[in-house]
Amino acid sequence: MNSTIYEVAKLAGVSTATVSHVCNNTRYVSDDLRKKVVDAMNALNYKPNTIARGLRGGSLKSIGLVVPDCTNSFFAEIARATDRVCFSLGYNIILCNTDNNRQQQAYYIDMLISKRVDGIIFISTDETDDDVQKCRNASIPVVIVDRDVHYDSVDNIIVDNELGGYEAASLLISLGFTKIACITGPEHISSSTQRVAGFERALREHDIHIPAEYMYTGNFHYTGGKNAFTCFRNLSEVPQAVFACNDMMAIGFIHTALSCGVSIPGDISIIGFDNTELSGVMSPLLTTVAQPIEEIAEIAAKQLLEKIESNTAEVKRTVLEPTLVIRETCRKIK
Repeated sequence: MNSTIYEVAKLAGVSTATVSHVCNNTRYVSDDLRKKVVDAMNALNYKPNTIARGLRGGSLKSIGLVVPDCTNSFFAEIARATDRVCFSLGYNIILCNTDNNRQQQAYYIDMLISKRVDGIIFISTDETDDDVQKCRNASIPVVIVDRDVHYDSVDNIIVDNELGGYEAASLLISLGFTKIACITGPEHISSSTQRVAGFERALREHDIHIPAEYMYTGNFHYTGGKNAFTCFRNLSEVPQAVFACNDMMAIGFIHTALSCGVSIPGDISIIGFDNTELSGVMSPLLTTVAQPIEEIAEIAAKQLLEKIESNTAEVKRTVLEPTLVIRETCRKIK
């Protein structure tokens, strides 16, 4: 049977509150009392649910990684790359998948704080203010990835999404298309709104006007692309080309189109965004806007560790450039 906090307190000759403060590092405890508590915990082999970073004078070397959707190849690849970098630097990753659920996100932030992780790399579901403030209150450094936010004490790493959307639309326009549709992501996510803004800027510069029904609000999932294809196919004037705001929706669109006998790119050209591994092995190979996934993960991990190891580390906002990867899903209009 596991020992209890009451048994630890009795052996150490202190109150249970003192044991709790030692475990959670929530109040000053003298070195003498702290040693008594730690010795009692070791003697009883007591395993607290929450272990303070200061216990036994060291860090737990753990980092929380919060992502909105592990089934999305982009986030899966970010998680893998981040884990690789952190492991090489001696840190463990605690991966939390929120399923794009605001309450689940809050729960995981509370859990990571209770475990006294050294820092958190955070790709949020939507608004992050409350959760970031919780981390600040607990003195846990945070780096936010793939979401364009501005906080005084939080590092931010993003790709220039507006530029990526602009280059995607510009490519389709250069191929001769004027009937160009867009599958957006959720409206509350900054990466989606910025990609759409770049897409629309390119259309304006070329004096191309598209009907409102050419803008389909997707969900960054395979089903978003699948449903968008059905919507566009039923229009009186079907688009010649499509910009999907991430690869997963582009893949959903392509698979659905092919199953219905629609040729890609023979009948409709399409470009995605992310350049996940799947985009380079599917058939046809997906033309897409590439995010530098390995570089994002490396910068996020190293900046977080810098903040962990130095309370004076300056706040950084890093904006990386996307690149076009031209493959098989776009062709010049006949």
